[in-house]
Order: sequence, then structure tokens, then C-alpha cells
Amino acid sequence: MSNFYCAAPWRGLHINPRGNVKTCCAGNPNMLGNLNEHTIVEILNGDKLKEIRASIQAGVAHEYCGNCVNRERNNGDSERRWHNSINKDFDYITAGSEYHYPALIDVRWNTTCNQSCNYCNAKQSSKWANLLGQHIDINTRHYYEDVCEFIAQHYDQVKEVALVGGEPFLLKENARLLDVIPPDAVVTVITNLSADLEHSEIFQKLKTRRKVGWSISFDNIESRFEYVRYGADWNRILHNLDLVQELIQNNGHWGGIHAVYNLYNATRLVEFKKFAQSRGLSIVWQDLNWPVELDIRTYGSEIASLATQEIDRLFAACEVNEVERSLFEHARSQYQTATSPSTEQLTKLKKFVERMEQYHPDKQGEFARLWPEFGDLL
Repeated sequence: MSNFYCAAPWRGLHINPRGNVKTCCAGNPNMLGNLNEHTIVEILNGDKLKEIRASIQAGVAHEYCGNCVNRERNNGDSERRWHNSINKDFDYITAGSEYHYPALIDVRWNTTCNQSCNYCNAKQSSKWANLLGQHIDINTRHYYEDVCEFIAQHYDQVKEVALVGGEPFLLKENARLLDVIPPDAVVTVITNLSADLEHSEIFQKLKTRRKVGWSISFDNIESRFEYVRYGADWNRILHNLDLVQELIQNNGHWGGIHAVYNLYNATRLVEFKKFAQSRGLSIVWQDLNWPVELDIRTYGSEIASLATQEIDRLFAACEVNEVERSLFEHARSQYQTATSPSTEQLTKLKKFVERMEQYHPDKQGEFARLWPEFGDLL
């Protein structure tokens, strides 16, 4: 991609639970450095980032930027657009080769989570790690204080902080993080919204702020929600939505649903959209990156036809915005080339369902009951 520019390599900070540093969530992983081996300043002014900055200054997307390039080619939203939107004064031509400051921060202290969602994994969720018998470290990292001090040094230049996870309301380190950023910084909370908010120190601190955006991560409702987002309770979600929507109405907060378009909701788009509209919530859709078993395009013409019919119903029954329409029209165009499914393809889906229900035994047989249109194919 030519004429490509992005502020993130100069003004972004992303740290994953393993201590790998990037300048945005989408950056090609593990290219820059790890806080278990180098300081944060060494990494952000290291040779690899200078190479990335030089490429962008030449108007050329570096391989580091591949995820954003691919998302934009598929008409999806991207981290690049997010970083550029909050750095409107950024001039990549005169930016130089050194790191500026962390205008946008996304630090994921560890993977503590109370859910084992069907499209997550042990690297992202402590719940999944426990189910798989894998050891994970959910203790406070040794670099925690250094990172907070680095952010505090740039206090006045921090514009936005993303609270992510694991589940951000279960990471006590986020309470300190909120103390080292200015009160007028935007805080974007990306949450499964299934924690006990009323007894959360982090939630209480967010209530005192005015610039808080809520990105609530789910993509089904009721029983299908509890099947996909294993460990969550639908009634808890509804209660927590009430709490958040009260802040939206009275404290100037804003937000909506962040959903992943995948096999589980491909035939329930109208149902999900109408629920969101009934709560006055917008939906930001993301195309599926993983796992391949939930990619509608994997299973041939029969499932593609069901997904196409649901997109048509969505357009007829609901008001959709331009971004939604573009994403679903792009998906529909891809389904038109689908061929008849092979036995191997459908076996792959069957094995995926069996594996999920093996680890979630109280959901045994629920996929076939909740999605009979797919159960018939299996």
C-alpha cells in the first residue's frame, strides 16, 4: 500500500501480557522487543522502530503494518485510522526518527479473564489456560512500575488510553493506570461487561471521568450468548448495561457493542441488530481473524447461502450504517463464489463443536439445538 502513513510508531504504546512492546495492537507481533529483556525507552527508540518509521515516511507500509493494510482492503476498520484520528497534528514527513510520546496507550497487564469464549484461547484468557491445564502468570509484572512511571512522565501528552484484558475490570493494575493519566484523557474500555461492576475500584474511578467510551464485546444474545461467551450470565450483562447506559445518559460517556462477524451470528444478524437498537446501542463490526472454524467462507455454498439470506433480511428489516453495509456487502460478494461443501469441511466444523462442548460439558448438544440450521448439515 503506497501513500501510507500512521502516527502509531511515533505516538503509540501497546504492551501485551507477555511483555512484548508494540506501538499498536495490530502491529506485527514480537518485532520490537520485550520488557523482560530491555527497558521501554530502549525498545521505543530501537533500530527496528526507526526502520518502520523510515518506511512510513517514504509513504510505504512496512510489514509491521500488514494487519491494518489487510483490514482496510477488506473494508474493515483499522488501528491505523484510530491512531491518526487522535493525532490530527501529526506530520509524518517532519516527524523525525525518534519516539515522541504515548498519545494512545494500550497496556495489557496479564490475561486474567472470567470467560472461556469459543473463539478465544489460552494466550488471551486465564480461564482457557486453566481448562487446558496450562500454567500462566497472572501476577503483577516486574516492569509494572517502570511502565506507569514512563506514562506519568508524559502525563500532559496522553490523549487516550484503552483498558483491555484479559478482562480489564479484573486487572487491579488498571486502577493505578487511571491515576497516571490526565482527567481529560479519553478512556476506551474494551470489556466483556460480565464482572461485578458495582464492587469494582476501576468502575468507581471511571464514574468520576467524563470522557469514557465503552466498547462492549459480545455478538449474540440470551442462550446463544451464554454458549459462545462461556462463563458469562446474560442477566448480569443486562444489569451492567443498565449501569453503563446510566453513565452514557448522565456523565457524558458514550459507547456501543463491538462484535465479531462469524458463524455464530451469521444467521442471527437481525435478532442481534434489533436487540442493539432496543437498547440504543450502535454496533461496530469486526471481521473474523481466528479461528478458521468460525469463518463462514470455510464451509461452502450451503452455509454461505444461509449467511447471504440473513444479510438480505438485515438490510430489509433494519437500518444499517454505511460501514455495516460495506462490510456485509463485501461478505455477500465473497459468498457468491462458494462451491458445494466437502465432507472434510463439515467434519472440521463438527470437530470444532465437539471440542468446545468437551471443555464446556454443560453445553453438550447445545450447538445443534441453538443453531438447528447448521446442526442439520452436521
